[in-house]
Amino acid sequence: MNIRSHYQEHLSPYFQNLYNKHVKNDLKTNLWNAFVDSNLSGINEDDCTIFPRILPGSYLPVIEKVSRELSLFSLRFLSLPEKEIRAILPEGPIRDFLIDDLQVLKYRNGRITGSFRFDMAIVGEPEKENPPKLLELNEIGFDGLARSSFIQKTMLEIMPELGRHVFALDTAKAEAQNMRRLGKKIARFQYDSYNWEEEVLIQKSKDEGVDVRMISPKQFRAQPGKEEPLLLKENVTLSKGRIKIGSDYYPDGLQMGFSYELSDYKMAAQMYRDIVRSKTPMYGSFLTGLVASKIILVLFSDPSLRRKLLGTADALKDVILPAAVLKGQEEEVKNHYQDKVIKHIDGMGGEMVFMDQDLLRTLKKIPPSERTHWVVQKRTKLNTILVNGILSKPRRVISDLGVFVQYDWSKDKFQHFGVGGFITRATNRSFKVNVSGGGIQVPVMFTKK
Repeated sequence: MNIRSHYQEHLSPYFQNLYNKHVKNDLKTNLWNAFVDSNLSGINEDDCTIFPRILPGSYLPVIEKVSRELSLFSLRFLSLPEKEIRAILPEGPIRDFLIDDLQVLKYRNGRITGSFRFDMAIVGEPEKENPPKLLELNEIGFDGLARSSFIQKTMLEIMPELGRHVFALDTAKAEAQNMRRLGKKIARFQYDSYNWEEEVLIQKSKDEGVDVRMISPKQFRAQPGKEEPLLLKENVTLSKGRIKIGSDYYPDGLQMGFSYELSDYKMAAQMYRDIVRSKTPMYGSFLTGLVASKIILVLFSDPSLRRKLLGTADALKDVILPAAVLKGQEEEVKNHYQDKVIKHIDGMGGEMVFMDQDLLRTLKKIPPSERTHWVVQKRTKLNTILVNGILSKPRRVISDLGVFVQYDWSKDKFQHFGVGGFITRATNRSFKVNVSGGGIQVPVMFTKK
């Protein structure tokens, strides 16, 4: 990877000295042992840096402003009349299923409660005049939320002097508090397993007075193993207009614990139809699947839509990386492929994202009839940071910025909105920073001054 031209973030002398001091005292081993002692299942299977990414505290309000405007655009869009949404949102496999089969627009009740993860990139110096750029929007079943809470808490316990100069937002706590706006009983649907992140979320929720139960609906026909003691296999039915789990459990809200491809929706389509029609609210509504599609990047790029939904076309102009539907852009992409990224509108986890020669090879394979299902986005140079992982050696890597926000939307305004926390994913193996592709988890903290 040639990342020499990417802006590199550096630690200040104080934090560099603190890092050096703890490295000499075997910081890597201390963090590894603390993770082992937590008894969280599989916590050491993914690489994690031993020192946080530290951003200036003055940059947090910049991120908060951007995140609020992105959320406002998305939720106002989802509040438009059905005919307008159909006219604006191009057809696509998941879009069509959500609207035509699950009828998520027909059964809206005006309230949307949940969380987003905005994948962003800081490009250059993190300062007021340089807001982060939006890469993607995620809305159901995304990773990192409770991971960040536990990792940063452990680091601050090992390095208490670090906490005198930085602060970190507790994402899992913010999530639990937002869930409680729906009630104290939340059912979280998993397929056949869960990871240590769910274990942290359940405990954090309990601390906040919320009982989160993990359910594998019998409609999934999955077989959770004995190593998944917290996951209960139960029948999910519609009873008196509410969702009933098992014989007598009526949750106050439902949350989905994994991201959805079209096949996942179809696997238990009737159950999902019942959920959409029921009086039991979802934490992270299927309705938000309409803005999780990569087509939202095209909508953000439209000045007329920004004017309609945010009051001015200038809103977000320094945040949005220009994007367009691939159809009609083929020659432009071929001629300037080094500066482009193509993404399938329903892709997840970086699997349907292509750059460089992979972009050109993929472009040749896309039938003309499917080019409306792909988005081309301007490429940007993510900042680099230096990391040292529990499973890896020190190295320079490119880094994104995962921003978690919690919202409660009704009557065309936020009843609650907050940036709940952060996580960075970083790698030097590819220009896609997914941890599953060899990346590393990096907690994010802010200076107090």
